[in-house]
Amino acid sequence: MPKKRSGNATIADVAREAGVGVMTASRVVNGGKYVSAETAARVRSAIAKLSYEPNEAARVLKGKSPRLIGLMVPNLADPFFSACAHGVQLMAATYGFRTLLFACEGNVDSEAEEIGMMKSRGVAGLLIVPSRVDSVDPLKELRERGIPIIMLDRTLPGLDAGEVMVENFEGAQKAVNHLVEHGHQRILCVGYDSQFNSIGQRVAGYERAMADAGLKAEVLVVDEKTSVARRVLQRLRSQPPVTALFTLNNVTTIQVLQTLQRENIQVPQEVAIIGFDDFELASLLAAPLTAVSQPAVALGRSGTQLLIDLIRSDAAEASKKSPRMLLPTELIIRRSCGCEPPPQRQD
Repeated sequence: MPKKRSGNATIADVAREAGVGVMTASRVVNGGKYVSAETAARVRSAIAKLSYEPNEAARVLKGKSPRLIGLMVPNLADPFFSACAHGVQLMAATYGFRTLLFACEGNVDSEAEEIGMMKSRGVAGLLIVPSRVDSVDPLKELRERGIPIIMLDRTLPGLDAGEVMVENFEGAQKAVNHLVEHGHQRILCVGYDSQFNSIGQRVAGYERAMADAGLKAEVLVVDEKTSVARRVLQRLRSQPPVTALFTLNNVTTIQVLQTLQRENIQVPQEVAIIGFDDFELASLLAAPLTAVSQPAVALGRSGTQLLIDLIRSDAAEASKKSPRMLLPTELIIRRSCGCEPPPQRQD
């Protein structure tokens, strides 16, 4: 068997080299008892030969390194990601873990560097909202080292890791059905960042709702968020006229709302809108926004709970687990879809 490159060996490689079970090798690495001196010597020899670096998750539990988990998000300007990070930090603190937070601003080189920094800081596990599909290779290297990973909101193909997602398909379908109930027949789906499955699932939910209603789907998904305003305006000025918009995330929603305001297009009188993902000021807009609400804080908390469960697992068992969780969404009805505001209370 070819020798592993320095630092890339796993606990399973050490066990195989020493001719022992993974559990036995793990006990030696973590200073456990009930291993003979001869067996322990074989394991330590294998560790030296393979340049194995012990699983930080296991070392944390022995008090040999800081209780530290990593969190990587695309950016903190997006209210969804900042709320998610808040949930992570709250849950981590209840277990006595600190959170090492990075925002890579969607730059794949920056993301790769930050993954390397997480590794050098000895994180026991990593939570990540992926910024680029190209970041899968450095994450695979972390997994090979025995560091558990949980992906939040979106997943990367080819990465064996846990995940916490929301009901993207169902949430989008519910939103578009609501617009159809208002009588809209030309509903434009608008968004960007189609490389991730969360956006793809929302588009699929939109398309299903349109097909079920016997309507023609029209999807406008661009590569850069800065292109959203121009492309939407072009479509609004063309024929046949669009009467409603379904936006795929809150960055797109904000871009669209700014465009409508700048062009003096009245919501919902001239065009109705429902956005996927609620945000704090949505209810204070001139036409309060109807939105599919994602449980951002719960997403962060749930992902952290799964990660800490993996960290607390035996190293061999944790390497076999890829837990998955799906959280519900809720359609928050306000006025941008055409619904009347609720009556004011008379005290």
